[in-house]
Amino acid sequence: MKKLIFLILTLIINQSLEASECYNYHTSTTQAIIKTERGIFYRLIEKDPNGISYVQQILKPIKGIDLATYKYAGEDEATFMFSDKNGFYQLPKNEQYEDKVAIYSKVLSANAGQKHINGRIFLIDNKWFYFTGWKDKITKIALNGLPANITNVKCYNSGLYVKNDQQVFSINVDLYSSKATIETIPNLNPAQVVYYACNPLENEDFIADEKHIYSIRREGSFDDLTPQFLALGIKGKFNQLKVIDNPTTIWWSDKVIKKREGHSVSGRNPLTGEDIDIYFSYSNATPLQPKYGRIAYIRFQGKIYPIWDDNFSQPYELKTDASKLEAIEGKLLKGDDFYYFEADNDYKIISTKIPSSAKFFPGVYSYGKYLSKALVEDDYIHFIGDRFNIHMENKKKLSSKVVKQLGLFYLFNNALFDGEKSYPIKADYETLISLGSFVEIINGCAGEMPNTPQVQLKYHQFFKDKDAVYYFNEKTKQLQIIQTADPSSAEVDNYDYLQELYKIKDVKGTIKKKSEASLNYYLIGGAVVLVLALGIFYFKRRKA
Repeated sequence: MKKLIFLILTLIINQSLEASECYNYHTSTTQAIIKTERGIFYRLIEKDPNGISYVQQILKPIKGIDLATYKYAGEDEATFMFSDKNGFYQLPKNEQYEDKVAIYSKVLSANAGQKHINGRIFLIDNKWFYFTGWKDKITKIALNGLPANITNVKCYNSGLYVKNDQQVFSINVDLYSSKATIETIPNLNPAQVVYYACNPLENEDFIADEKHIYSIRREGSFDDLTPQFLALGIKGKFNQLKVIDNPTTIWWSDKVIKKREGHSVSGRNPLTGEDIDIYFSYSNATPLQPKYGRIAYIRFQGKIYPIWDDNFSQPYELKTDASKLEAIEGKLLKGDDFYYFEADNDYKIISTKIPSSAKFFPGVYSYGKYLSKALVEDDYIHFIGDRFNIHMENKKKLSSKVVKQLGLFYLFNNALFDGEKSYPIKADYETLISLGSFVEIINGCAGEMPNTPQVQLKYHQFFKDKDAVYYFNEKTKQLQIIQTADPSSAEVDNYDYLQELYKIKDVKGTIKKKSEASLNYYLIGGAVVLVLALGIFYFKRRKA
């Protein structure tokens, strides 16, 4: 009975966790070590899905490092490595939340001419050792059998790929047992090896020479893909492919090599004659690389197909020359004019009747907010949402020539437009720019239980023109002048500056400008008059 109750509770908890929605599932973070005149700092920046609005910025000093001799040594997906005159150090990227200063470890004392790879493995007494540290706990693991004369191919946290002039090696480090496994990757010519970095969200990259290609992973494993590529009939050199930046792995040479999404086809290994599964496709198609966002379409034999259609079974219906089409963003394509997908038929591409000379603005995808992409011609601004219908009203007449995308707004007709409503403003429209924005998280998570508060956010946005600095007041829906902020010293996309503006946004007063070392002409004039008077007095007395 207890087991049954426990099982039911487990299922309820799991369902609750799966159903919950949290804002931080959608944000992105970047970390860096920065060097300034004030010292060395660890910096973490978290941003909203729009890539514009700050969620937070963490800046922590790295104490005890000599600024003059600081040197970046490398990094992997988990750690920064650096050195100074006193030694070599490692700093975890994601464990920097509690202390006021950055946490790092000194893994090795300074040694002139110390040979290392990526600040992760070190050559000591002609033998390689792997180092990792957390505060004062340092783990040192011998890499037995690894030759001394190696160079880096690719280093991860616990999987490394290195080479000498004869072989390419994979290293798997087991931190629990403090042991390392070293394997030789067969057939690779070290002089020809190249590394292909693919989508960082996927644990799969690639290394290749002219005739062989391998999938590699962060734990140090590798998989020979050469039979699959040969079975596809690929004739070119595998180390001369160009990787296209896209979530789905795509290479481009004279033809397209693409990783299939979620399935394989059967083929025969030409080296052994055995049947194998092939997880890639190979064709004369041309990927339509958009100006903004991910690849969604591919052109093959005069037709347009979705990128996932590896067998070219579902072409889009279109009444134009497909060879003239280029991808812009999402479902928007450009040819003689702009083309889009018909609202009621996702396989029909229609002309929008908007001329190709129209200026394009990309969409802004914030959490719970969407500023659609737009096309601007002389007399109209057209809004292109996820669904498009030429018979629907999706444009606004322009009464002014100034049209801009400012943060989470469009500026046109002397008003800010948030995708739904327009808010007239008084500012210099020609010089008005966005300084940036940050997110205030009112409620970060929500579940599907009754009466559960939903995720709630507030976006704080700041602007400036030649005359003033502004805060967009959500209550009044107007630009509020920040009276004590100087537009001449305003900073764009600076987290600390935005926070300072928010603190002073309601302060009354005048702009406090920095004092300048200017000439005091009144003082100079007075001094000249005084000197002349003294001179005249002196000559009169002498003459007398």
